[in-house]
Amino acid sequence: MILIVGGAFQGKRDFAARRFMASSEGNPGEGAAGKDGFADGREVSWEVFCKAKYACGLHSMIWRKLKAGQDGEELEKVMARQLVEGCPDRILIMDEIGCGIVPADAFERQYRELAGRIGCKLAAEADEVWRVAAGIGKRLR
Repeated sequence: MILIVGGAFQGKRDFAARRFMASSEGNPGEGAAGKDGFADGREVSWEVFCKAKYACGLHSMIWRKLKAGQDGEELEKVMARQLVEGCPDRILIMDEIGCGIVPADAFERQYRELAGRIGCKLAAEADEVWRVAAGIGKRLR
């Protein structure tokens, strides 16, 4: 798995397409939402997201699942494992949401902390981890 992180609107998706998709073969994932081949966590079901070779917006998927009332501790236990097992050679993109001011809203704090913990678990399992800022990728691992 390749994990790509960075701030919002920093060019992560374009970087992934340029760097990895052009030379990669395979199905982007059944039901991938975007015309660019990415299953977007804002739009697709968990089942589609989990199987997609190219997936972006993991932070949005986490937010959706929490907002729907799913237990944060349970999500932390299973999400990373299901993502790695669902498609081990995936390209996975998520926003870094833990930088900046701590939200006053309890739900937003829970979401931010959960996304960070899941991101850490995925980074530990990933073959490569990239951070993208201003469209430029820097390999961290």
